[in-house]
Amino acid sequence: MNDTHDKSSVAPADARDEASAGDATAAGDEASAGDAAAGRGGESSGEPDHDEPDDGEERLVPEGNPLRWRGAAVFGAGCLVAFVVMALAPQLRWGVPLGALGIGVATLGLLDLLGSFDDPPERVVARVALRDLLGPLALLGGGLAALFALITLAVAGYFSPLSASRDGAPALLSLAIPGVAIPAAFLAAVVGAFRCGERLGPCRVDEAGAPRPLLRRHGFWLVALVTLLYLPMLGSHSLTDPWETHYGEVAREILARNDWISLWWAQDGWFWSKPVLDFWMQALAMAAFGVRYRSGEMLSAVAEGRTPWPEWAVRLPIFALTLIAVYLLYKAIARIFSRRAGLLAGVVLATMPQWFLVSHQTMTDMPFVATMSAAMALLLLGIHTDEAREARVYEVDLGVLKVGLSAYHLVLGAIVACALPQILYLLSRHVEIQPAPFGVRLHGDVFSSGSAGNCELPGNAACRPVLPVLPGLQPALQALIWAQTLGVVLYASWGERRVQRLLFLSAWFFAALSTMAKGPAGFGLPVLCALGYVVVSRRYRDLLRMEIPVGLLVLACVALPWFVAMYARHGQPFTDRLLFHDMFKRAFTHVHDTNEGDDVSFRYYVWQLGYAMFPWTGLVPASLVWWLRRREGAAAGEGGAAGERGASGDVCAADVRQGDASVFLAMWFIFGFALFSLMLTKFHHYILPAVPPAAMLTGILLDDMLRHQDGARGLARRLGGAASTPPSTGSGAAVVYERAMLGAIAIGAAILVFFVGRDLAMAREGQPSQARLLHLFTYNYKRPWPQSLDFSAALWAFTVAAAVLCLLLMVARFRRHVLYALLSLAVVFTAWGLDVYFVRTSPHWGQRETLLAYMRASQEIPGPLIAYQMNWKGENFYAGNKLAAFVSSGKKFQDYVNEQKKTGVKTFYFVTEHGRVSSLSNELGNPRFFDKLTSIELNNKFLVVRATFE
Repeated sequence: MNDTHDKSSVAPADARDEASAGDATAAGDEASAGDAAAGRGGESSGEPDHDEPDDGEERLVPEGNPLRWRGAAVFGAGCLVAFVVMALAPQLRWGVPLGALGIGVATLGLLDLLGSFDDPPERVVARVALRDLLGPLALLGGGLAALFALITLAVAGYFSPLSASRDGAPALLSLAIPGVAIPAAFLAAVVGAFRCGERLGPCRVDEAGAPRPLLRRHGFWLVALVTLLYLPMLGSHSLTDPWETHYGEVAREILARNDWISLWWAQDGWFWSKPVLDFWMQALAMAAFGVRYRSGEMLSAVAEGRTPWPEWAVRLPIFALTLIAVYLLYKAIARIFSRRAGLLAGVVLATMPQWFLVSHQTMTDMPFVATMSAAMALLLLGIHTDEAREARVYEVDLGVLKVGLSAYHLVLGAIVACALPQILYLLSRHVEIQPAPFGVRLHGDVFSSGSAGNCELPGNAACRPVLPVLPGLQPALQALIWAQTLGVVLYASWGERRVQRLLFLSAWFFAALSTMAKGPAGFGLPVLCALGYVVVSRRYRDLLRMEIPVGLLVLACVALPWFVAMYARHGQPFTDRLLFHDMFKRAFTHVHDTNEGDDVSFRYYVWQLGYAMFPWTGLVPASLVWWLRRREGAAAGEGGAAGERGASGDVCAADVRQGDASVFLAMWFIFGFALFSLMLTKFHHYILPAVPPAAMLTGILLDDMLRHQDGARGLARRLGGAASTPPSTGSGAAVVYERAMLGAIAIGAAILVFFVGRDLAMAREGQPSQARLLHLFTYNYKRPWPQSLDFSAALWAFTVAAAVLCLLLMVARFRRHVLYALLSLAVVFTAWGLDVYFVRTSPHWGQRETLLAYMRASQEIPGPLIAYQMNWKGENFYAGNKLAAFVSSGKKFQDYVNEQKKTGVKTFYFVTEHGRVSSLSNELGNPRFFDKLTSIELNNKFLVVRATFE
């Protein structure tokens, strides 16, 4: 096979793995593998020879392996399955899993067609037989199957029988079963994935080439911690009004209307305010886990004696993205600084309130920030990876053939798996398949307006067919454009095996996902940070290695298809709403602002970040400037003479690398903070993009504190002296200065965290106090706090403990133990915040319990549901939009009730706000039977009323 990569560039890394993988690198195995590769399938013998470049000439496009035409058949079969599922007129219960299987098969087929599984033997660093992977694969598959089954059962309500509930609130036992079993199943899958990697080769050794078991892997413990904190109660409380239910209802309508392009928003019509990623993820999860998304069916399992939990399905994708972001950030910090620094940074991020609360929200912000954070982490890894290093290949012997796996398949496979279904779906818009009687109809793009099954209800628009605004830009033409774009990406990356380039492609991929989540800022902020970093660090040559041309094509074929399809269907009104009203106007005017009377200047997000980062608030300001000292030290190290550096050259290089990484993180924070501070429309959660870099810098500061515990000797080593050199007078003075600085940081941190905690805990006139944590992600900051809830004692306890621990950091002797205690306190605070605070407040900020009360009552006394002066969308989501919606009442409302009474309806159910009950009763003519089915203690905002007319 022809190959133009420089094999020698990866010899040291490969040799390191081969030395640790004795069973996979024998010379006899190398020879037999080479013979097998030469005769594998016989398909490559007919390929034309490729022109070889001149010696020393670098190819613009790396040459790949010969094509394997067997992959074309697999690719076609997978595409056919997915296409048929998309084109079927009726929706199948298992349509989404079946379609996902087809996309997976097609992706593998396309990668095989490119010959990517046939890398030459000299690239292979480990070999394993399939039988050796059966055990780990069984653990991985069993964990995933158990996770899927458990979430499906939780969604259906089998863990929450009505007999175990009281007043709409689930019993503790019904929450404990999924709360324990689901995290256990997920962690079993994680362990199975590691065992597969260990047997295969990638996880066999650590970055130093030494064996490292699972329980000594810092990354595993970070994943376990995030899972045990975030997953137990993820789906066991109500969706929060308005954001979660707004977006959840849009996702439900995708399935109910069977339209994955044009979004519908209950009685508000077309939804053009946000890009599509969050809605697609929710809709895919709803369909996969069996959520009853059709009109009036969301909570219909109540009629069968169960209490369903659709929240598990819609929130799980957010958890997955959050975990990916945290882990990739850990990998970046661990690679550049140390594993301990990466672990500390990951724990700090996972225990910051805004991060862990928004990770439990099906809103667009976490998909936007998590994918952007992943892009930043991969960009940081790429910048600090040797440009000549190539991806290692791990070969699996399947008996009839041998398959070489590498990072190439992970990166290009992800890109294909996200672009290909969009291409196929666009093509399927011209085909309709009827299974019984069987028939196939070809047509132009036609779509429908209206809420499926609810078109005749008041408040809902009529259902009618709609033609695209740009009929010349049909979906098939769009599909052809994106297929060509994807083809160019695959050709340009056909033979790409350099790790740095693959990392940059991965960063572009996640930036594309971030763009699909919330718009151009998804790629704009990473690009801005990368350019700023290049300018500040003067590493201009990095721009040539960042895969900018191919990356832009990845951005196009992954992120742009939906935007273009929407523009073709809806024209300028779509772009006016999305780009100009919800992006441009929010930046330069006040849109939907609820900050009347608040200072919305530069101080606004300084104020909110204090609450967003508790109990780390006191240390974050120090971490934001601490990197300057590292940068100065790195510059001093670069300026030293070669003879002075000598044995400490690696230390100086590490300082330079760490200084550069610190600059990147600081610029990420500064650009994120500045961008959203300059916007005139401000919501508390808009500042979330600035949280991850602050957390990373705080973790690095904590690691420095622990390293400085060793005193003068450790500091002298940091300042450039050899390990055996005794501390000089200068280094001794530096130690004293260092301790004084850390002592000042401790005192300042204690004071700051105390005042922030006081604001969270103390009830003061006109101040939200305990609601400040909810305000980090919700809307309408003037809502009253439920009188039945009081968390002030717990918040005071966390405040005092955090302040005392921060103050104790000034004592060098106890600093290590104090830091561990502070980390433990943050973990406990996170568990309390998610499993106590959030769970107990969610009934008041959502409508799950009120709609469950209606479902139970309507089983005994049937009657229609009416939303009275409501537009929160929780009533639409939990009712499957099967309700008469009156945002404003009056004559139309009274006429509708009278018309229903004429048809024989005597009992009506109304969902409304507590403050509007009297007005409702008056408009109904003060009926004799007017019962409140839910109390203010259950929900202090919404209630369900039953009115019965004689």
